[in-house]
Amino acid sequence: MVKLKYGLALLMLALSSKAVADFPTARSLFEQQEYELAKPQLETLAELGHLEAQFLLSRMYAEGLGVDKDINLAYAWTLIAKDRDHPLADKQYKKLRTQLSSRLEGKEVFASLDSQYGKTALDSRLYPTANRYVAYDRRIKPISLPEPEFPNYIARAGVSAWAVVHYDINEDGTTSNIQIAASYPVDTISEYVRSAIANWRFEPPKDLYGEPMRLEMQSHTFKVKAEVNSKSRKFDRENEEYLNAIIAAAKAENAKYQYLYALLAENGVIAGTNPIDWYLQAAINGYPAAQYRLAQCLVSGNGCDRDPSKAVNWLSISADGGDAKAAFLLAQELLDSNNVNYDPHKAAFYLEIAALKEYMPAISEYAALLAMSNNPTLRDPQKAIRLAEQGRTIDANNPNLLSTLGVAFIELGQQGRGESMLRQALEEAKKRNWTIQSFEDLLADYQVAVSN
Repeated sequence: MVKLKYGLALLMLALSSKAVADFPTARSLFEQQEYELAKPQLETLAELGHLEAQFLLSRMYAEGLGVDKDINLAYAWTLIAKDRDHPLADKQYKKLRTQLSSRLEGKEVFASLDSQYGKTALDSRLYPTANRYVAYDRRIKPISLPEPEFPNYIARAGVSAWAVVHYDINEDGTTSNIQIAASYPVDTISEYVRSAIANWRFEPPKDLYGEPMRLEMQSHTFKVKAEVNSKSRKFDRENEEYLNAIIAAAKAENAKYQYLYALLAENGVIAGTNPIDWYLQAAINGYPAAQYRLAQCLVSGNGCDRDPSKAVNWLSISADGGDAKAAFLLAQELLDSNNVNYDPHKAAFYLEIAALKEYMPAISEYAALLAMSNNPTLRDPQKAIRLAEQGRTIDANNPNLLSTLGVAFIELGQQGRGESMLRQALEEAKKRNWTIQSFEDLLADYQVAVSN
């Protein structure tokens, strides 16, 4: 166990060394001549296609600002910025062209960078093609959606308010991870909408194979609109000022507000803008939540054209920055044998990242992979048991964790104990109204294995 903890500590140390970037911070560091601190952030942003970051990076190499002067790299980044119409790039390009010791070598460096981070490369590797959002997801079938119970001072006193809420739908159709993404007046109705969504129930969602699945980061907008009076007119005026401030901050390249602008556009609070454009700007600006949202869009095809490869690329960027949800969704894509990016070892790596952050879905998935994988280099029933028991401190009778424990005990030669856990998993799945076929099959498979 000590060895395991030490290994995980090294893993987290390696991840924490990656640059978490946003352009206002990077630009401020550059302007303060803190070039060594600015460089990794500018590199991260430039590689995502941030135009100004690309140009500032070209200046660093051209002028030797915190780096060894490198005219070839300066020339290459300048050309990339020039191709995307940076207003100062053409002048710098003409100057650098005369300083190249070898025009051929400069072009080779440019070709190499352009193949990875030029406009065409980024369009093909990362950038989504927007399409329309569909509010209805056929995987989601409501059973009961009680409305918030607002107190009298809200329901009858002419108060207007709105709130955008994110939540997950669990395998059994209950909700969890309920978070207020945005609201105005701030937190006026948050308590009441959270309570309402906590009581929402859906039919257990299923994947294409009929297996229970979890749907993350669903959203809903609640609005309370008072009759027209002095209070409602005051709300409309102040609400407009609030939204205009968000738009102004987004246009000033604040990644958080670029993401918030996109979120409000997606959920109908702000009209007249394409949310994908602003999610992309926030993602390029290094905002992990926006990178995750783009990946969701690319996986589902709702809001942009479906593209699993681009989704994996965005998830890798976000997960490498330590985002647990991104790491989990990335692992799901890497475990899909129909995906060209199928890679169970890489999936295990990212599941471990998310499990370390105590993200329950990742703990469950990683434990199952360790217990049931056909690949002997991945199978580790003892580690699976440790992870499953860790998960049971969060959800003691989770059917997936119980079934994982059952298989792991059988793998370790404890047949009776394992079968007992598999039966418990099946009974608990029935209680939670989960699809039980996979639990029945698992129990039957391991019983057959004994009789043979």
